[in-house]
Amino acid sequence: MSVRVAGAVRSFALGATLALATWPAVVQSQAAGSSGSIARPRTTYEDLQMLSGVLNQLRVNHPDSLDTHVLLMAAIEGMVEAADPHSYVITATRMDPEREKAMREHKLFPVGINFEYYSGAPVVLGLTPGSQAARQDILPGDELIAIDGKAVAATSTFELDMALAGPKGSMTSLVFEREREDGSVVQLTREVKREHLGEETAVPAAFMLRPTVGYVRITTFSNDHVADDVDKALGTLEKQGMTSLVLDLRDNPGGQVDQAADVAGDFLPKGAVVYSSEGRKADVAKTEKVSRSLFGSQRKYPIVAMVNDGTASAAELVAGALQDHDRALIWGRPTFGKSLLMQGFPLPDGSEFVMVIGHLKTPCGRVIQRDYHSITRHDYYRQARAVRDTIGQPSCKTDHGRTVYGGGGIYPDVRSASRAPLPLWVGQLGEGAIALRWAGAHVSAAPSEYASLDALAAAGPLPAATLADFRTYAAAQGVTVPAGSDADGLLNRILLPRIADAKWGDEGFYRMRALLDGEVAAAVDAMPKAAALGGGSSH
Repeated sequence: MSVRVAGAVRSFALGATLALATWPAVVQSQAAGSSGSIARPRTTYEDLQMLSGVLNQLRVNHPDSLDTHVLLMAAIEGMVEAADPHSYVITATRMDPEREKAMREHKLFPVGINFEYYSGAPVVLGLTPGSQAARQDILPGDELIAIDGKAVAATSTFELDMALAGPKGSMTSLVFEREREDGSVVQLTREVKREHLGEETAVPAAFMLRPTVGYVRITTFSNDHVADDVDKALGTLEKQGMTSLVLDLRDNPGGQVDQAADVAGDFLPKGAVVYSSEGRKADVAKTEKVSRSLFGSQRKYPIVAMVNDGTASAAELVAGALQDHDRALIWGRPTFGKSLLMQGFPLPDGSEFVMVIGHLKTPCGRVIQRDYHSITRHDYYRQARAVRDTIGQPSCKTDHGRTVYGGGGIYPDVRSASRAPLPLWVGQLGEGAIALRWAGAHVSAAPSEYASLDALAAAGPLPAATLADFRTYAAAQGVTVPAGSDADGLLNRILLPRIADAKWGDEGFYRMRALLDGEVAAAVDAMPKAAALGGGSSH
């Protein structure tokens, strides 16, 4: 044993000596380069030689048994990652043609959760309205760490969707990690159903907030009938006397660009630019303009469009188009900042390379996509939901000459106030799905107590006895809800939408949440500013 140790020491010492003997020459070479003329750029051939040299040294001299394929795949994935945060490679060994075919033939069904990869980890971006997952207290920002007891192996949203898919009606157990407002972290298990999605309306709530102020919530652009749903909802509200609109795009993860363009076109004149695209190749360049093929005439009443850091992709295109043409006052927080054209390229071995081929711009020329070249990958993902401002961001002018900013999502015209942190017990109610379970039992036990959604909306706060019943239920689940008017106010904001959801589904949930939302009320108060943009008169 002593001989081996000594031999090892001698070998290490020799290696150190070789390294030290070589180092001065390297330093001298670098110094000479820095004191002389500017070094010429390295050629691709030289870089490929370097890659080959490093690979060869690893294979020949590394003490571990290394798989050359694994090393080369790491190099390829690193190269793609260096290009941008969203392109990815799916190797042939990870492709499952049979599962792909089954999904195309609607034999496998998804869960209603939209994910985005942050620093290699799948994080919830949004949930499909009407899906069972949307009722499971899964929140944007939750990180998926396990599927049916196994760590997440997928490295792209495509692979993850495939991994989550299964027979219609079957359940999958998902483990999420959630960071609480106090910085602590908790793991949550949710049983989620696989189901046929896309049939539910993208407009779960459309009603009159005030006698002349309508409210429309668009939760997604992922199906083929979003524009039709929006047009129908607007027509109904206009017959009820709507002369101004709150268009709620908060937490809308986007979807189909053509649907977004049609929705924006509902409020813009014929021929107005909705968005443009550009890339290295000429065929990527496109300018989408409004046609009147779907809608008879432009709707001209003032609009306040609500956005936040969960407003992404196609939803950002809508907000950007309405802002650039001075057709809506954008209210809320800076949007997510992702607007890219992606295309898949098959590789010779059966692998798939999905890469960014272009950027989308708003009508005045703003790039919505956040910068990913001048910052680290960690900061790129960290800033996705961070507070951002317009300092140093590129700008352009709206139709009426207002300055608007790009390069980091859509910046609102009126920024919402920061939300006060919620007490720990509020988060605990959600983590245990306590309000969700209580509401279902409560409505089932008193089927005649809530006659209609209108009646519930007009009834005001829940009775003291109902709140006391919930406090008792929560205490039995290990969560103590404090007494007092402040806690009562929070409980009403939590329980009323859950009761409405249990009784009337998405329509009830989104309507009650909007009625109790202080941000919606603030958006209504901003309507005179929207009218001043030239969109009509507010009342």
